[in-house]
Amino acid sequence: MTTYAYCWTLETRDSSKTVRATDHDLALVVSGEVFEPGLALETSVIRETLRPEPEPLDLEGALHSDGLTAEDLSNGVWDGARVTIWRVNWKDMSEKTWLWSGYLSEIESEGGSFRVRLASQKADLERTIGRVFGRRCDAALGDTRCGVDLGAAPQQSCDKRFATCREVFANAENFRGFPHVPGNDVLVAGPGDARKGGSRGIER
Repeated sequence: MTTYAYCWTLETRDSSKTVRATDHDLALVVSGEVFEPGLALETSVIRETLRPEPEPLDLEGALHSDGLTAEDLSNGVWDGARVTIWRVNWKDMSEKTWLWSGYLSEIESEGGSFRVRLASQKADLERTIGRVFGRRCDAALGDTRCGVDLGAAPQQSCDKRFATCREVFANAENFRGFPHVPGNDVLVAGPGDARKGGSRGIER
């Protein structure tokens, strides 16, 4: 283990800036990429499990790099940056092990020291992707998806119901909800069921 070093890659969300650093005392070339010395860390245990929850990773130490400045940190340039951590045998550069990938979730800087909190890639599983199917409209009144001219609108608020969109704003063709989505009574109804729940038709 005495011949192993950590190699870090930090890349901003827009890929405009990349920093590669190592805790070795000399620059290391790994897969054609140069990792400059200047990383000193005390790190929590890097955990990877099969649970869907993203495990956090706390780190504390110092990082000195021409590409990482206190001004950028304070301006949020590195917020949400992608982080990849490798362990490399500096006596045999072909011997490397991927340890962790994730994102910067919090970072504090004071002079040349920093403390960061990372979120693993499993955090992507917590993001809502695409639209949520619901009866109510998910557009904002007057935005491009809604299309209502607020200057000519009869009122400046909307309760997101299809009936309101149709009858108050005469804008049913731009309604961004799904008024025909069936409710629970339809899902549990059997053949010949006499129940006629209101959720079977358009929400009035």
